[in-house]
Amino acid sequence: MPITTHSSPPTKLHCGDTYQWTDTPDSIGDVTGYTVVFRSIDDTSIAFTVAGSDQSTHYLFALAGATTAPLPSGEYTITRLVTYSWGRETESAGLCQFLPNPGLTEPKTFNERIVELLEQHLEGRLPEGLESHTIGGVPINKIPLTEANGLLSEYRQRVHFERNAKKALANPDQGSGNTVHLHF
Repeated sequence: MPITTHSSPPTKLHCGDTYQWTDTPDSIGDVTGYTVVFRSIDDTSIAFTVAGSDQSTHYLFALAGATTAPLPSGEYTITRLVTYSWGRETESAGLCQFLPNPGLTEPKTFNERIVELLEQHLEGRLPEGLESHTIGGVPINKIPLTEANGLLSEYRQRVHFERNAKKALANPDQGSGNTVHLHF
């Protein structure tokens, strides 16, 4: 089955999917290069570039699945960089929502990792080397079980909040379930 060619960059795409689009910049005869940069809003160090290939009447862009497969899901800004014989123009082209790669599991958040370690501590099965440490010559031992239970409760609440926030971002049209009273 051939790849569908779209008329604009993606606005929503699963990480790992392939996407192809065309664009025709102004004064196409003066264009010497055309690239599109995708940059994560959550972590600006995560970015990738898709170079357009000149088809004489338009530019063809092919976003390979291998490029997006390892990316974390989230919103990415899209920036067009069109290089002309006389200089470069930069233009914002909106946002793209990258959905989780169905072939990969999402990496655990910091709070999820802490919950997992606290549960292991309470069950007496901490990984080797985590029972005690020496930091700057000061010995640090396992925390008492009562303190671990309190921390576990706090971090579980944080994980619950993170998951609810992620659901709200994924489906902004769905209400929060909270009652809001307005007085005019």
